[in-house]
Amino acid sequence: MQNLSQKISNNLARYISDKVNKSGEEFEVIRYGVFIFIHMSIAAILTIVLGILTNTLLEIIIISLIGALLKRFCGGVHSSSPNRCIVTGLVISYIFVVIGKSMNNLSMNIIYLLEILMLINSFIILYKKCPVPSKNKPLKKEETRKRLRKKAFNIYFMSVVIFILNIIFNEINLKYKFIDINYLVIYMILGLYMQTLTLTIMGSNMVLFIDKLLIKINV
Repeated sequence: MQNLSQKISNNLARYISDKVNKSGEEFEVIRYGVFIFIHMSIAAILTIVLGILTNTLLEIIIISLIGALLKRFCGGVHSSSPNRCIVTGLVISYIFVVIGKSMNNLSMNIIYLLEILMLINSFIILYKKCPVPSKNKPLKKEETRKRLRKKAFNIYFMSVVIFILNIIFNEINLKYKFIDINYLVIYMILGLYMQTLTLTIMGSNMVLFIDKLLIKINV
């Protein structure tokens, strides 16, 4: 899959560069942009396919979207190849989907308590770790670090607001029987927590462990 996506991105970038008479350096920029688009498209398609096959489409989409959005700003450990990045993301996302499914059998008070604990732990991790640099993003400029940190916390506080509104909405729902959105909020918080955990040593080791397994089976 990696060779195919790279081949397609190279051909498309070369076609675009020839059409608009771009230089070699600009070709590399175009090629990278096309590759990222193809990579994201493959990840989205495989996420949808896994969701359909496991009857967890909505859940895995919510977790994957929140996790991917937060990762863009908070950084963290990376897999050793684009293919393994996609597969690792799918595996971890599905693990958290299963956790969410098990939470649905709990009482609302217990669910609220678990969500609060995840939000508190996420805040602590983000406060201490965010953003985490990588080889591709060394984050040497303090201005860049502050900007990414601010955006990551914007996502976090948005999740907190939705969580609080959900509690209020649930109290109203008990009387008027509107649509229950608590089901969606669970997976939103799980997606947030999933990504913040990858900033920790334990989370990083889990990602790297899956990566090593995938290397052994030549993924």
